[in-house]
Amino acid sequence: MQTELGRVLDTLPGMVFSALPDGRIDFVNKDLANFSGVSMSETNTWEWPVQGAPAEASMITERFRSMLSVDQPFEMEIPTLRADGERSLLRIRCKPMLTDGKVQKWYGLAAERELASTDSRTEHETDFQRIVDSIPVPVAVTTPTGDVEALNNPALEYFGMTLEELKNWKAIEVVHPEDLQQTIADQLEAHRTAIFYNVESRHLRSDGVYRWHNVLGLPFKDREGNILRWFHLLVDIDDRKKAELALAAREREAQLVLESIPAGIAVLAPDGKVEAINGPLLRYYGRALEELRDWGNTDVVHPDDMPRMIAAVSDAVASGSPYDREVRLRRADGTYRWFQVTGHPLKSEDGKIIRWYALHMDIDDRKQAEEALAERERESRLVIDGIAGMIAIFSPDAKLIGGNQQIIDYFQRPIEELDNWATNGITHPDDLQICIDSFMGAIATGEPYDYETRFLRHDGTWRWFQLRGLPLRNTDGQIVRWYGLLTDIDDRKRTEENLRRSEAFLGDAQRLSKTGSFSLKLGTDEVTWSAETYRIFDVDSSTRVTLRTILSRLDHDSFARVQRVLERAREGNGDFDYDITLVMPDKSMKNVRVLAHSERNKDGEQELTGAVQDVTESRRAEETLNQVRSELAYVTRVTSLGVLTASIAHEVNQPLAGIVTNASTCLRVLAAEPPNMEVAKDTARRMIRDANRAAEVIVRLRALFSRKPPIIEPIDMNDIASEVIALALSDLQRARVSVETEFGHSLPPVAGARVQLQQVIMNLLRNAIEALAGINDRPKKITINTQADPAGEVQVSVSDDGVGFGSQEMGRIFDAFYTTKPDGMGIGLSVSRSIVENHNGRLWAKANNGPGATVAFAIPIYEVARESCDLKDKDRSQSPFGTVR
Repeated sequence: MQTELGRVLDTLPGMVFSALPDGRIDFVNKDLANFSGVSMSETNTWEWPVQGAPAEASMITERFRSMLSVDQPFEMEIPTLRADGERSLLRIRCKPMLTDGKVQKWYGLAAERELASTDSRTEHETDFQRIVDSIPVPVAVTTPTGDVEALNNPALEYFGMTLEELKNWKAIEVVHPEDLQQTIADQLEAHRTAIFYNVESRHLRSDGVYRWHNVLGLPFKDREGNILRWFHLLVDIDDRKKAELALAAREREAQLVLESIPAGIAVLAPDGKVEAINGPLLRYYGRALEELRDWGNTDVVHPDDMPRMIAAVSDAVASGSPYDREVRLRRADGTYRWFQVTGHPLKSEDGKIIRWYALHMDIDDRKQAEEALAERERESRLVIDGIAGMIAIFSPDAKLIGGNQQIIDYFQRPIEELDNWATNGITHPDDLQICIDSFMGAIATGEPYDYETRFLRHDGTWRWFQLRGLPLRNTDGQIVRWYGLLTDIDDRKRTEENLRRSEAFLGDAQRLSKTGSFSLKLGTDEVTWSAETYRIFDVDSSTRVTLRTILSRLDHDSFARVQRVLERAREGNGDFDYDITLVMPDKSMKNVRVLAHSERNKDGEQELTGAVQDVTESRRAEETLNQVRSELAYVTRVTSLGVLTASIAHEVNQPLAGIVTNASTCLRVLAAEPPNMEVAKDTARRMIRDANRAAEVIVRLRALFSRKPPIIEPIDMNDIASEVIALALSDLQRARVSVETEFGHSLPPVAGARVQLQQVIMNLLRNAIEALAGINDRPKKITINTQADPAGEVQVSVSDDGVGFGSQEMGRIFDAFYTTKPDGMGIGLSVSRSIVENHNGRLWAKANNGPGATVAFAIPIYEVARESCDLKDKDRSQSPFGTVR
C-alpha cells in the first residue's frame, strides 16, 4: 500500500513530501527530488538541502521540526539550491493526518518563490539602511532564520567592527560568554514561536568593556503574517543593572544583619502588611512567612491581646508614630509567652515612611517575676522584725521616728540625734548631696528610693551602705510611713571595685569589637568583603580578595576546619557556626567567630554568606573574669545573710522561750511544800538542752560566714536537713508552702563540712520556694527525701510542684552567672555544685513527671569518702576541706 501511495504522489503536478511526527522526511516525490537534485536515501530519510551557514541551516531544520510538534497546519520558507546550482526559496505548506485525534503523518507541498532582482534589492536595502541608521540605539537586523543582515551605525560604532565581522557574532564573544547560550536559546524560541522577546545580556564595547543591554526582538511581518525580518534593539541598561546588583547586595547584607540580631524582627510595608520576618521569630512561631502575612486572622497573638495589637498597628500606620505593646505570642509548641513589641518607622529624606521595623523582645520571665514580686511585697509590707540590716522608720514628712537595735548599735546615738543625718556628720560629705536628692525626691514623689552612701560608724570607720526605702500606704493610697533598709555593702563594694578593674580589659574589647560580613560564590570562588572584614583580616581594602587570601591567614587547625565547611557548603544549603584563628603578618593571633549560611542565590549559584566577629579581646577578658569568680562565691554567702537572719532569729527565739518557760516551772515546783525535786531536775535538764540548741545556731551561723577552713566530720544528713527546715520555717510560712519529709532510716553518716552541706540544702530549698511563688491553682508542696544508695552514697533530693525548668535551662542551671530569675545572680547553684564536687559527690536536676522539678545531690558515706580522699590525696596531705581523719 505504501508503494502504491508513492506512485500516486509521484504523478501529482508539484513537489510533494511526507514526514513523520518526529521530523524525519520519509518520502519526496520525483518533482521535489529533481528540483533539489537530492533523491531519497536507502535508509528512507531525506533532509532539506538548506542553503546558508551551518548555524543557519541547523536553525531552519530545528524550526521545521518544532513546527511539526504543535499538531497544527503551518507554512514556512526554506532557502535552498536548485539542482542547477541557482539559489531559490521554497515555500512549504504542511498539514497533519490524524487518527483518533493523534498525528500519524504529515503531508506537505513545496513551491518555488522568485527572488527579487538585484537592482531592486539594492535600492530597497539602501532605503532600509537609512531607516535603520536613523534609530539612535544599536540595531541589528536578521533574516527569519537568524542571520545578521544589517547593522545601523550606532551598532557598528559600539562594537567597533564591520558588518562582515559581526555576522559571525556567536563565535567572537561580542556577547558575554556567560550570557551567550541563553541569548541563542531565547532567539531560537522567538523564531520558533514568532513572538516578540525581551532579554538582558552583556555586550562587548569597542574598548573591551562589557555593558548590560536590554535586547528587544521585534518580528517584521508582511500582510499575510509571514516574518520578513527581525529587528533587535540594544538599549543600554548598564547603570541601572549595576544599581540593581548593588541594591541586591545591600538587601542581602541587611537581611544578614536582621538574622544576626538575637531577637524577633518583623518588617512591615507602609500600610502595615508583613513583608519579612527574621529567622529567630520564624523559629519561635514555627510557621512559614506566608502563614504569618495575615497575622490578624491567626492565633499567633493571644485572643485577649489581639484587638489591642491590631489597634496599635493600625493607629501607628495612620499617625506615623511608633507603637509599644506588651502582648502574649504563641510559641511553636502552643505556649503563649509575654513579648514587648515595639514598632518604629523608617523614613526617607522627604519624611515619607518607607518601612516599619517591629522588635519582639521576650519579657515572659520578667512579667512573671514582677507578678511574684508584687505578691511578696503585698504580703510582707508590714514585716520588719528579723530583717537583716538596719531599719529606719520615717513619717510621711521625712522625720525619723524609729529604728531597730542594729541602727542604734552601729551609730551609738539616740534616734533624735540621728534624725539630723544631713548635718550631724554621719553621712560622708562626698555623698551628702546624692542622699538629699534621692531621699527627698522619693518623699516628694512617693516613689521608692534606692541609692548607696557611706555612713560613719561609732568607731570612726566609714562603711558603704545600700539604702532602700518603700512607702506604706493605707487603703486610700495615702503614705502613712516610710520603711528604709540600710544594708552594709562595704565588702561587696570593695569586691566590685576589684571586679571593675579586672573587667576594664573586657570593656575595651567590647568597645573595639566589630563584625564584618562576607560572601563567597562556591562555584567561582568569587569573594566579597565588607570594610570591617578587611580590618579583621588586616588586608588592604584596595586588594582583590580571593579564597587563597583567606586560607593564607589561617592556622593549621582553622585551615582544616574551613576546608570542611566549604565542602559541606558546596553540597547544599546549611548553617555554620564555628571559630577560627588568624595568623596576622606580625605573627600575632586573632580569635574570630564565623556565622554563615549556604544557599543558592537568584542566579542559581551556591553561595556562602555570613558574618565574622573578632572575639580576641573578649576571650582574654573571659579568662580574667574567671579569676574573680571564687571571690564572688564568698560574696554570695555573705549577701545571703539577709535572707537567713529572719529564719535564724525565729530558731533562736524558740529555745530562749523554752528556757524562760522551764525556769518558771522550776521555780514553782521548788516553791511548793514539799518541793518536787524530780520535776525540778527534769525542767533544769530541758533548760540546758534549749540553751545548747540556741548556742549551736549561733556557732553554725558564724561558721557559715567565716573564711576558716571547714571541719570534716561524720554527718547525719537527716539531722542537717531537719535543721535547715527549721531555719527556713519563717520563709515557708510566709510563702504558704508545706514541707513533707521522706527520711531514710538508719542512714550511714557522710564525711563533710556540716555548715557547707547545710548551705547546699538551704539553696535548694530556697529555689524550690521561689519556684512555687506564682502557683495558685494547686497546693504548694515541697518534698525532701534522703536515702542510702547501694553505690556507697547518701542521696538528698528536694522536689517541688512549681514552674520547673525548660529543656534548654536544664543543662545550664549549674553554670556560674546563669539564672532563670530576673533578680538572680546565677551563683547559688554554681556554689552548691562546687561544694558537692569538693565533697567527692555529684549534683543533678530533672523534670518531674507532673509539674515542677527535682534537684538532688549524693555524698559518699564516711568510710567510702575517707578511702576516696586518701586515693585522691596520695601525693598531698590536705583535701579541699583539710586532712580527712
